[in-house]
Amino acid sequence: MFRAFRFIVDLFTQRHGIIAFVFFLLVGLLMRQAPNFVKENIVSSILGTVLYPAQMAISSLDAYRSVVAENEQLKQENARLRQETYYASEGLQELTRLHALVRFDDKWGYPIVTARVVGHNPGRFLTTMIINRGTHHGVKENMPVFSMNGLVGKVTKVSYGYARVQLLVDPNLKLSVLERRTRVVGFLESVDGHMLMAMVPTHAGVKAGDTLITSGLGGIFPKGIPVGTVSAVREADLDVMRQMYVVPFQEFSTLEEVFVMEKEPDWIIQELLDD
Repeated sequence: MFRAFRFIVDLFTQRHGIIAFVFFLLVGLLMRQAPNFVKENIVSSILGTVLYPAQMAISSLDAYRSVVAENEQLKQENARLRQETYYASEGLQELTRLHALVRFDDKWGYPIVTARVVGHNPGRFLTTMIINRGTHHGVKENMPVFSMNGLVGKVTKVSYGYARVQLLVDPNLKLSVLERRTRVVGFLESVDGHMLMAMVPTHAGVKAGDTLITSGLGGIFPKGIPVGTVSAVREADLDVMRQMYVVPFQEFSTLEEVFVMEKEPDWIIQELLDD
């Protein structure tokens, strides 16, 4: 059928007018003498030959449009599923945090305020951060701040809707800690805004891998909040003391959410310590 179409086209493109005229004349005479079913077959063949390329083009265009539409639909469906997966993952993490928060709340018996980190200090080392809770939410100065991993620091300045948190690595923050295994008490501090260390008696037997928690001394932090792990123990300037290097449980640069414990300082203890 396609060859017949090409033959007809060649007759006209090569300008063989006489041959074309004779050809169509013979076809006309044959069709006039031929039975009706033969005429119908010839007409059907000619129409099929002429219309076949157009039909193929239209069919291909429709198929292309269908593929494009289906591809676009699949992209939208994929984006929707990815978004739903993300929300489900965030919801699961939120549920885990809430379960852990309930354990914190029950352990110390103080109300807890959930806050999000909205700003960091612009210095070389991360020593303070800003949270989106303030006096309007019950937050006050010197309230402990912690995360699911452990102690973060304390509130040092409060406005109506925001508060500044002093982190453990701030050299101005001194913390009384208790080593969980030996029960020895030491004072934790940062000397450079980055590394944490504490001094303990030599006879205490503290070693690398031991765990530090808040001791409850000082009147600000309750006893038992996880602080960090002893990474190394070295000799100090005094023979009777040892220097502990501590890795905090919480990585401060990754904090997104913290919890403020609505525990006001015990000023009687604080005044006695100051005296």
